[in-house]
Parts: sequence; structure tokens; C-alpha cells
Amino acid sequence: MNILSIGAHWDDIELGCGLTLKKLKEKGHNIFSIVVCSSQYGTNEDEGMKESEALKYGLNSFHLIGANYISTPKEPNSKLTYNKQIMQTLEEIANKNKIDTVFTHWFGDINTDHKTTWEISRTAFRNVKNFLMFQSNSYGDNVNIFKPNLFFSFNQEQYIFKEKLLSQYVSEWTRRENRWKREIFERERYWGHISGNDYAEGFQVGKVVDFFV
Repeated sequence: MNILSIGAHWDDIELGCGLTLKKLKEKGHNIFSIVVCSSQYGTNEDEGMKESEALKYGLNSFHLIGANYISTPKEPNSKLTYNKQIMQTLEEIANKNKIDTVFTHWFGDINTDHKTTWEISRTAFRNVKNFLMFQSNSYGDNVNIFKPNLFFSFNQEQYIFKEKLLSQYVSEWTRRENRWKREIFERERYWGHISGNDYAEGFQVGKVVDFFV
């Protein structure tokens, strides 16, 4: 399979599906990745990641996964809106690389960049056979609750690799390590429990046709 992962920001892919992509790569599938927005937020230099910094971190992480990074223009953080140009760019990338499977953000995410990335993706990849949604950070509310119905599971030794991926984003890992371990790692420990392993990354299925691993 040719698999494409779409993240709104640098580190979203690793948070949502990094280990799953690594597992699929090890099974012989081709992995591609795209980041839509800048990760520079706020007005102070110490907020978020400068693009040159984020690119360096992201390339290190994607190299560990075995993902081919496809460079696209970055939209400003928190200002992503649906537009035809971005949609067509993503559609062309999918057609050129004969993409079979897409991993992207969940439709119920209340982070506006995340939700708009999903909105653009569902149109751009309407002809892709398999469309799976992940939750990166736990942005949601009591109206829309992420309910994964497909899991890729990992034992304790395999899951250690997730920390290695995220720690490539040195500045964000320094700020967010404790939060991510509570928010992401504990969530995926629960998903592992309900799927019969130590940990799991969970996905909500948008569409699956002839999906295989």
C-alpha cells in the first residue's frame, strides 16, 4: 500500500499515528507525510516552533518512522481555512503517489486547524480507498467524543519508540513531556487494555475498502 499521513502541525502525526506508520513501514508499505500549517503560535519567540526548527525536528522523526516527507506551503497557525488550492494540491499528491490509505485528523476535534485539515482531506481524498482518523492532542468536548473502532496495538518495548519520536521535537518535548505522558501515553495505555495489549493507537474509520496490513 501507499499510505499518506496528514497533520495540521508538526508533531500531530507522531502523536496520532506515529507507531502505526512505523509498523506499516516495517511490513513493506510506502509511507508519506504532509504537514499543512506552521507550528509557530503566539507572539513571543519562545512560543511554538520556528519553521526551520520544526522542519529539522520533523525530518528527524519522519526518518525514524521511514516516512517520505512531501513539502507543501505552510498556512499560518490557527488560521487555516478550507480553500480549493490546498485541496487540489493534496488531491494531486494522492493521485501522483497512488495513495491507498490516508491517516488524518478526526472531524470532531475542536482545534480549528485540526478540524479544517480533516475537512480539506475528506474532499481531497474522496477517491482514496481507506480513510482513517486519529486524535493527536485530546481536543474535544462532551458533544463530540472520539470513539476509536480500529486499533494498532504495541507491547511495552515497542511503545518506547513513541517517546523517541516525540522527543525529536526538542523544544516541544521540554515543554510538554509531562502533559503528553498523562494525556497521550495514558490514553493509549487504556486503548491497549481494551485491545488486548500494553498500548494501542486508536482510529475512527471514515472508510475502509480492501484494507490490509
